[in-house]
Amino acid sequence: MPRDLRCKNFEDIRAELDHLSRGPVETTGSWSYYQILAHLTKAVEGSMKGVKRDMPFWKKHLLGPVLYRLFVFRGYIPRGIKGPPSDRIEGNEAEALAAFRKVLGDFEKHEGPWSEHPILGPLNKTQWANFHPLHFANHVSHVRKKE
Repeated sequence: MPRDLRCKNFEDIRAELDHLSRGPVETTGSWSYYQILAHLTKAVEGSMKGVKRDMPFWKKHLLGPVLYRLFVFRGYIPRGIKGPPSDRIEGNEAEALAAFRKVLGDFEKHEGPWSEHPILGPLNKTQWANFHPLHFANHVSHVRKKE
């Protein structure tokens, strides 16, 4: 069962990463912790370098902005939004964690240009900075320290 995790900013993300790094972790979903960190790294990189995923105009420019405002207003992304299916992939969690921490710093220093989100549409730095903690919490809610 996923945890109820909320993150509002990059400080919250880093605090949760510090918490999880103090012990072995397990995941409650189908993805490994390595896989979650790799996905989140790719998402933050994508906000700066672009994401290649074609979506219908109505999704990206009509539905997307409504979803963005709803997610930010509620403070979380609801569970159950299906992405492409993926098998569980194991990997070096320490390297994935270091890469994710680095890309967070890169994001904070980046001044643009900013890429469109494949579903939410065009976002500026503030909007991306609001989105990434919600996206992080959505995935990392499936990660917990082993008891």
